[in-house]
Amino acid sequence: MTKKNPQATKAKLLHALIAVIMRDGAANVTLEAIAKEASVSKGGLLHHFPTKESLFQGLLDLAKQAWETCLAGELAKESPDVAGYWCRAYVHASFSQPPKDIQMLHAVRRVVAIYPELFDYWRETYVQTTPAPANDGLTLGRSLTIQLACDSLWFSELIGLPIISAAAQQALYDELLRLTYEP
Repeated sequence: MTKKNPQATKAKLLHALIAVIMRDGAANVTLEAIAKEASVSKGGLLHHFPTKESLFQGLLDLAKQAWETCLAGELAKESPDVAGYWCRAYVHASFSQPPKDIQMLHAVRRVVAIYPELFDYWRETYVQTTPAPANDGLTLGRSLTIQLACDSLWFSELIGLPIISAAAQQALYDELLRLTYEP
């Protein structure tokens, strides 16, 4: 007999949700389509996500967790004794999100665009997971400049505004990192 793994099933359902949103659009998501995409019974889906809204909430929570994990991983590589450590980690995390996380964020964007109540949750999630720059030895103005530049690039990519080329993006990354070493 196969042992059930609820977390794996939940993850499978959320990744199926992303695939369906990207293929069919958030407005066309049905529980049946998610269950079919995930190869899970509708009853199995309803066990983890009793409503479509709870499924969307799960997607937003997954995106939050992915960002927190990415930022924590970058913070772990930095020494808090070196000025600019928090901003450096933020730059690295902002520029190094894997394509699967970018696709997940595009799915989130599509969901919050048509479900305003989830947009409020996403805004609160952003506030919780993107605190004001820590007192990491840089001036507040420099820290905010770095953070807002990262956020601007991220939001531009998220909503599909091709504002800068790959070469310009690399130049921005290099400049932002340079700024993290100058108090």
